[in-house]
Amino acid sequence: MIEHIEQRKDLWTGEVEILSNEPICDSMRKIAVRAPEFASLVKPGQFLMLRSLDGADPLLGRPFAAYDADPETGRVEAIYAIVGKGTNRLARARVGDKLALWGPLGNGWEVAFRDKSPKRLALVAGGVGLAPFYLLVKELAKIPESERPETTYLFGSRSASRAICLDDFRALGVDARVATEDGSLGTKGFVTDALADLFPAGAEAFDALVLACGPSPMLRAVANFAFERGLECWTSLESPMACGMGMCFSCVVEWKTDDGTWDYKRTCVDGPVFDASRLKWN
Repeated sequence: MIEHIEQRKDLWTGEVEILSNEPICDSMRKIAVRAPEFASLVKPGQFLMLRSLDGADPLLGRPFAAYDADPETGRVEAIYAIVGKGTNRLARARVGDKLALWGPLGNGWEVAFRDKSPKRLALVAGGVGLAPFYLLVKELAKIPESERPETTYLFGSRSASRAICLDDFRALGVDARVATEDGSLGTKGFVTDALADLFPAGAEAFDALVLACGPSPMLRAVANFAFERGLECWTSLESPMACGMGMCFSCVVEWKTDDGTWDYKRTCVDGPVFDASRLKWN
């Protein structure tokens, strides 16, 4: 079992100052804030809520996976796509501006590692779905190499111009591979094509774990691939959220219970990391 990945129930809320807010491709940005209390609590795969303190439109915060967190400096980073009113407003925020932050929220990747120590690990990301993986790779790097799973990071994008943050992962020594739909970088095709190169059909059984985060169509394809190959798969969902605290039920997903019937789970408090075999994909 990977003992370094533990869940904490602590929650912090307060005002934070923006340290940087820079574009990393045409529609995505990386924001950094100073939040030492949050940085000391967050675990890989958990998320935070950010909200502007200027005005009440939008009224609610926006959820972002914690990309990086340094307890020593207090620097916390998140990656976001500019898609609506909240993120457009966030994109206009400047260094020194203040935001409201609360978190860490949800469960993280630790739920996927309970009672198991896989020999191989595939981290599959698309778009802003890369965000919950960087902290995980940093934690894995702390484990002695003889005990660490062989880890491959797979990122899927439309083109090379949107293949972001690869150097961050490679700097940690992880095998980082890319699949682009136009073939401008790495494997031509979808990220599942790169995944098929890692786990070819007809090979012997793999002692492996697949973790995935990205758009729903990608997650569905990765989950189906894992089922076909007999691989355990856990996914971090990007369900729209309003409160992030489980009160509004706006982020529910269908979940298979132990008796085979279907119920609902809240992504913000029961997830965002779920066993892919228990989610309704169709």
